[in-house]
Amino acid sequence: MYFPKTWAMAFVNSIERKGGNIEEDTEALSILVRQVMALPGTVFGRANAGKLEKLLAEVSISPDHEVVVSFLILMVKKNMLRYFNLILKEINKIVNKKKGLIEAAVEYSSSFELQSQEESKFIEAIKKRSGAKMVVLNKKYNPALIGGYKLRIGDEVIDASLSSQLVKLQATLTSSTAFISSPASLQEDINGEL
Repeated sequence: MYFPKTWAMAFVNSIERKGGNIEEDTEALSILVRQVMALPGTVFGRANAGKLEKLLAEVSISPDHEVVVSFLILMVKKNMLRYFNLILKEINKIVNKKKGLIEAAVEYSSSFELQSQEESKFIEAIKKRSGAKMVVLNKKYNPALIGGYKLRIGDEVIDASLSSQLVKLQATLTSSTAFISSPASLQEDINGEL
């Protein structure tokens, strides 16, 4: 079970049910988490969640952010605050998906230098493949690829690098060599069958 995704979906669904603004509430949650993490002492467990709840009750919090506060208290109670960055990453993925925005990363070799023409081809191909309205393409030079590129869209990886092609070729040749490396034993097998 991938719990950060579950927590992120619970947060987004709660905000949507209350008619809130996911981006604003996510920012408010981030600010509150940073402030709680800066408090001296441990901020995990039921006892500390009760203390935090009392502390937050004393501070005037907008009714618009009551879901944010409740979510924060639940995170403290369930000892999930330490996973907040992972949860935040998943919240952002959900928000981006709702907007039709997708993030992709391309690693390229020096022989494939990513020009604006190639970049626009990548973006159009990603839009077509994913149905996204907008694409943010993060580029990174990687000389270990020898040639070609490696494209990551979410969990999917398209590896068109020369280094991976060489690894596949080596594996194919190694397995083929093991089969045909002993012609004498092959001849014995054929003679035994006759």
